[in-house]
Amino acid sequence: MNCAFCGSPLPMSRAIFHCSCGVFVHAYCWEQHILQAHQPAFETGTVDLNGEFRVSGVETEQASKVEQVSEIEQASEAEQISELEQASEIEQASEAEQVSGEQITSPDE
Repeated sequence: MNCAFCGSPLPMSRAIFHCSCGVFVHAYCWEQHILQAHQPAFETGTVDLNGEFRVSGVETEQASKVEQVSEIEQASEAEQISELEQASEIEQASEAEQVSGEQITSPDE
């Protein structure tokens, strides 16, 4: 049996962790497995002498990642919309040129 995180064999007489997701990992791979596989929300900050936790950032780490992803998606959607608008303007301009060209070379004159 191998560790789900690092792939190394799990020793039979040593402590191993069995995660709720069903995988077995070394004790020293446990934290990395939790952070990468389950990506829990967490806050970074400091603890003062009274034992009070003070958040150093207003947002949680996961919330900031979600906001970054949504900003990137919005930017890419805006780029796609602007590209479509430019393409439609080019098509309209080419159609207008074709129509004006047809009027100039009309056989009635």
